[in-house]
Amino acid sequence: MDLHPTEDQRMLQDAARRYLAERHPLSTARAACEQPARTRLEQWRGIAEQGWPALLAPAAHDGLGLGMREAWIVAEAAGRHLLGLPLAANMTLLPTLCEAGAGGPAPQWAAAMMAGETYYADAALRPDGSAYVEGAGEGVRALALRRTGEASLRAELLAPLAGEAGLDPTMPVAQAARVQVLESVELESAPGVWERLRTRLRLLRSAELLGAASAALDMAAAYARERRQFDRAIGANQAIKHRLAEDWMALDDARLAGWAAAAALDEAAASASRDALFVPLLAVEAGRRAVQNAIQTHGAMGVTWECDAHLYLKRVLRLAASLEAEVSCADLLERIWEAA
Repeated sequence: MDLHPTEDQRMLQDAARRYLAERHPLSTARAACEQPARTRLEQWRGIAEQGWPALLAPAAHDGLGLGMREAWIVAEAAGRHLLGLPLAANMTLLPTLCEAGAGGPAPQWAAAMMAGETYYADAALRPDGSAYVEGAGEGVRALALRRTGEASLRAELLAPLAGEAGLDPTMPVAQAARVQVLESVELESAPGVWERLRTRLRLLRSAELLGAASAALDMAAAYARERRQFDRAIGANQAIKHRLAEDWMALDDARLAGWAAAAALDEAAASASRDALFVPLLAVEAGRRAVQNAIQTHGAMGVTWECDAHLYLKRVLRLAASLEAEVSCADLLERIWEAA
């Protein structure tokens, strides 16, 4: 298995970072929850023009037919620039919707998403009928997918909910005791599709987390080089530079594990499911530590809301909570032990 990125993948990474740096600066991320629906839809339309939502969709359904390595690159760039749209969830759901068959509305939902006409908030339905929605907003319908049998899924299109700032102010969220289902469709799928879908989503959320944490580390390193005390940069102190170096190594370890897991999924390797277990475990641990140390490196300024490092901190904490809510660290360790 070749883990070196290809020339096309390096070009995709450069293009994604350049596009988001120009179109989605930190000022846009900070105001994400106050943006009107029209502005957020324009952002999605621009992303759809880049082809990112359709990366994993089959070419037979007008998708790009690429793999998890390309999706990882885009998700990491989205995290680095604090994109306030549920791109990872939409990318993950799209292949399943495309392959649902021509008899229901799911292919039309997928086509509208790829064309940039709309995007879908990511809804998690609870057993008591309540829902937690990421990417919520006026006019934004939510999409929930759940397993109803060994080889069957149910996709439900939910009425829009007003979004507000939660833990992460760069991503509007909503909670509702009851949701209105606009359309519902049963999807037949092969055994293992649900597990593959959830594995893909965990990997892309881990990539997004690592992107945000890496940006926070870069910000902290730049500040440590510029901030001077006693006539020298504070980054010259071992207590700071060693901590930042350790954070870089931990993030790089998690990124390499994620890239290897993405490659294993693309090549349908026998170790794919086992390889994917390491990624959220490493990403959550390394990401949390990196953003917390970034705050500490900024000193007194770091604890103020005006410091942009807080935006990365809260993005990482939200993604870490999302990953651990689905599979806890203890469960991951137990699965890794059993797989070994």
